[in-house]
Amino acid sequence: MTTIIFGSLLIAFLIFIYPFLDIKYTKPLKEKKDSKSRLRYYKFAISSEWLVVLVIMAFVLISPITDFESIGITMSENLEQYIGMIIGFLVGVAFLVLVLMRIPIFKIRQEKSIETIDYLLPTNKLERKWSVLVAITAGICEEIIYRGFVIHYLASLPVELEQIYILIISATIFGFAHAYQGWKGVILTGLAGYVFGNAYLMTGSLLFPIILHIIIDMRAFLFNKPIPKENNISLQETI
Repeated sequence: MTTIIFGSLLIAFLIFIYPFLDIKYTKPLKEKKDSKSRLRYYKFAISSEWLVVLVIMAFVLISPITDFESIGITMSENLEQYIGMIIGFLVGVAFLVLVLMRIPIFKIRQEKSIETIDYLLPTNKLERKWSVLVAITAGICEEIIYRGFVIHYLASLPVELEQIYILIISATIFGFAHAYQGWKGVILTGLAGYVFGNAYLMTGSLLFPIILHIIIDMRAFLFNKPIPKENNISLQETI
């Protein structure tokens, strides 16, 4: 019962409050596209997601029925198999970067695909450092929140849901969390959430979806245009 009460409050926050906080912090960034607004958003994204995860962890520690394994914080029994999958995925990413990105048509299509979030992309060295932390934070925290706990909550409801519906609902909530990216962003991240959810349920561990999530979030930074020299602001210059 405690899991359902806490989970319901968390879901309400994830649907009715958190997406609008993101919109609030990205609005000035979309308008100005300046470094100050971008860094402000990066810091908000990192601190807010870790805060939600800390709340979840605190709940798990005091809960008599919910443990860390039930929210995916465990090693998969088939670890060797999934390490192979991860290595295969990394090889595919390397191929994409080294070969396909050299093809003009593919390069143009890739650049167009990230035009809708160009305001989030780093434009100097300091922003790039923070953006890496954002990608790592999103990979770890969002998987714990939207895959680990949300899926556990949906599976704990009095009304038994089939696995496919649990995946769809959790992916929809995850997609809506990215409302600040527009309707295309909601759909694309929702589809990504469905893939992450499948990876989690197949392995029983958040390890693989976390690594997959981090790599995918990094792609925009890897494929981003080179940082202009005049924008290479050092950390010392900003203090």
